[in-house]
Amino acid sequence: MSDTLPAFPNIDSTDWSPPAQTDPIEMARITKPLVIYADADNANYQDNVWDEPRDSGWPRLNNWWDNNAPEPHQLVLRKFWKLVPGTFTHLYPGTHLQKSWAYEHGISTTDTESLTVQMGFSGGGVSAGVSATLSHSVTINDKQTSTIQFNVDPPASGTRVWMLWDLMYEFMIVKTGTNDIIPTGRYHGDVDFNNDDHYSGAYLDYRWTHLTISSGILCPQDKVFA
Repeated sequence: MSDTLPAFPNIDSTDWSPPAQTDPIEMARITKPLVIYADADNANYQDNVWDEPRDSGWPRLNNWWDNNAPEPHQLVLRKFWKLVPGTFTHLYPGTHLQKSWAYEHGISTTDTESLTVQMGFSGGGVSAGVSATLSHSVTINDKQTSTIQFNVDPPASGTRVWMLWDLMYEFMIVKTGTNDIIPTGRYHGDVDFNNDDHYSGAYLDYRWTHLTISSGILCPQDKVFA
């Protein structure tokens, strides 16, 4: 697996209980233009534009209105483990766990479109596009409901503590140098929608500034105590 996985939490005793999720770990932080949705405020024109004003090409953002622009921002990727509900268990000598879970994981078609459009790439798959954009290997599987079966053997003696984790990705657009998530909108600027044929003030909104998705990567964790 090419993706770099964050560490599991430490199971320190049989009295330990897992958190619903582990603390997020920052894996990438970049400063780059993003795509924002523009909606003309005086005509039926809508389109996607870069959130960085440009002098040529169309559709394009010409300028932000005073006090109506997003704050300087960065795109951040964090990862954490989410506990798969119902999987935390203890096994003792003579016991055996054979269980199936119907579990929905992976990225939806809607979230795939939101990521690819706003980050400004197309083709090659969402994993390849996100990895190239962030210069960090990312593995994201399509959304699916899987029947996952695990057979967990008991320890020869003592207690085996066992659970299953789902790797989550957290994408954030934050104020530069912080983890403060910026608002999705509504921002205001002048947009050239049609090669100077329609130039208009427009409302501008990001599709997301905080998006958490399942990677579709499930991993077990266990520890045996004598």
